[in-house]
Amino acid sequence: MDDERGMMLAHKMNGEMLRPDHGKPLRVVIPGQIGGRSVKWLKKLTLTPGPSDNWYHIYDNRVLPTMVSPDEAANKPEWWRDERYAIYDLNTNSAIAYPAHEEQLCVVGGPENYRVKGYAYGGGGRRVTRVEVSLNKGESWRLAKIDYAEDRYRGASAQELFGGTLDMSWRQSSFCWCFWNMDIPVSELKEAKDIFVRAMDEAMNLQPRDMYWSVLGMMNNPWYRITISQEKDYLRFEHPTQPALISGGWMERVKRAGGNLTNGFWGEKIGGEEAEVVVEGQAQDIKMTKDDINREISIDELRKHDTDSSPWFVVNGEVYDGIAFLKDHPGGAQSIISAAGLDATDEFMAIHSETAKAMMPTYHIGSLDEASRKVLSEGEVQSDRTEPRPTFLDTRAWNKAILHSKKTVSWDTRIFTFKLDHDEQILGLPTGQHLMIRLRDPATREAIIRSYTPISETTQKGYLDVLVKVYFDTKERKGGKMTKAMDALPLGHFVEFKGPIGKFEYKGRGNCLINSTRRFVDRFIMIAGGSGITPIYQVLRAVMQDKEDKTQCTVLDGNRLIEDILCKEDLDQFASDNEDRCKLLYTLTQAPEHWTGLRGRIAHPLLKVHAIRQDRTLVLICGPEALEKAAHKALNELGWEDEHLLFF
Repeated sequence: MDDERGMMLAHKMNGEMLRPDHGKPLRVVIPGQIGGRSVKWLKKLTLTPGPSDNWYHIYDNRVLPTMVSPDEAANKPEWWRDERYAIYDLNTNSAIAYPAHEEQLCVVGGPENYRVKGYAYGGGGRRVTRVEVSLNKGESWRLAKIDYAEDRYRGASAQELFGGTLDMSWRQSSFCWCFWNMDIPVSELKEAKDIFVRAMDEAMNLQPRDMYWSVLGMMNNPWYRITISQEKDYLRFEHPTQPALISGGWMERVKRAGGNLTNGFWGEKIGGEEAEVVVEGQAQDIKMTKDDINREISIDELRKHDTDSSPWFVVNGEVYDGIAFLKDHPGGAQSIISAAGLDATDEFMAIHSETAKAMMPTYHIGSLDEASRKVLSEGEVQSDRTEPRPTFLDTRAWNKAILHSKKTVSWDTRIFTFKLDHDEQILGLPTGQHLMIRLRDPATREAIIRSYTPISETTQKGYLDVLVKVYFDTKERKGGKMTKAMDALPLGHFVEFKGPIGKFEYKGRGNCLINSTRRFVDRFIMIAGGSGITPIYQVLRAVMQDKEDKTQCTVLDGNRLIEDILCKEDLDQFASDNEDRCKLLYTLTQAPEHWTGLRGRIAHPLLKVHAIRQDRTLVLICGPEALEKAAHKALNELGWEDEHLLFF
């Protein structure tokens, strides 16, 4: 109803039909409001007297007070329902575009002045009234020139354009960024350590010097800073960070050096002293080779051992024989066979524990020669087929899928949907098995590889759904590398997949394969904790969807809070539709007063009642390490032999 704002129902963009990632077929666009209010995939418009009760409106796009911790935000929904913390308008912001990141400026025989350029934005339709630049960390400022490109549309008469009417002449709101520039003598840049920019809008809203911490981290608009390094004959400029998951930037450099970015000095030296360096999780390198092995192995010899009868693989240039470990490998024989004849360094170092690494000298047989190391490092197996493949997954090659959408299930849980190569392609993942996902750490570029079990149907075509619980940083501990990196992925970014892996496969109607050995069961006891429910869910769904499958299932699902229970709606439906075959039990460690389910951890007292030893029964366990250890110990005490226990 604000004439200065207005809104559009957009079906085209730049004269072309909207693409699906921009809201095809119809999207609401509200100039001056944050994108989170510009709803994609519009189905209907509803006028209400109060704010929307949509989940995304309440639990996203908010800036909670800085003293609200992640735990408090999760446990007290009233923080999210307070409209004072909702984001509608963007705040005043500015950035430097030139000098670009890693740009070099010659100071010998070069130009006398350098034109520093960038953009600024006021938010809420407010005009940016000044942009200021500092070369001395904010002690003094100088005024930049501003070009309001948007104003040129105000001088145009009303006209039809791309299917809509351009009518800017009477509206005063500034919806677009403006561009600023300033000529600075190169001699002054030589004496400076950094360049800062800040902006002010017509309401005198000024960018703050420092960041404002909040649970979601949104709306941070501190001064934009690029650093200047004095090289021999040139200056080198460095921006704070790079787009998406691209590595680089002084913030990354400071963090890797152990600096504290919130120390008031951008993580750098304070008072002439070195910033405190803390290296978390630093451990002694574990020796993975035998001292008396001096055999050199060529690439040709390695590739003769790329079969399941003699699987050799390479880690950090060293060659290992996996034949002796095929039967006992926790991830199943396929994990070793898939790496036969290949460099498995990324997978091995990212996934295996210190205990597993300490076992490696037993299997060490030699070292790749230098020429072979180069060949292997340059020749990582990637799927390069051009013809359509009916099945996406490949056990010996990484394949790329595009992030198509993210669905927020709760404040820390997401469903990531990936687009496969084509609409008719199936994933190719047997029930009970997993796949590996590979990303690059945004800061270090090292490979991050984790195993996941998708929640999408095994028969689904064209797409893959992965349920992920995001482990954010807290004051007590670092968060999860993989989950944080996945949460930061922009739509349209690729992710690499490989598989299947795993030693268990459910063939249906009680028929199981464990390391390729057939076994028949009448009953599953399924023990899960947190996001460990996903492989359990996959097997349970296969049993419950087959009405001819008489296998009994007892599911024990342990969580902290009610909202931590994943896939609850589907699990409840399985139990409701199959009361004769499915017994579903939830237990919470922090249950509310009205909770009528079980309370406490999954340990001896609960298992004594709900995991009674029976013949032709297999126990499937997946969850945090503490849960798996406690369940393992308790089940052994209750008479369960390890041959009847399977840890995902």
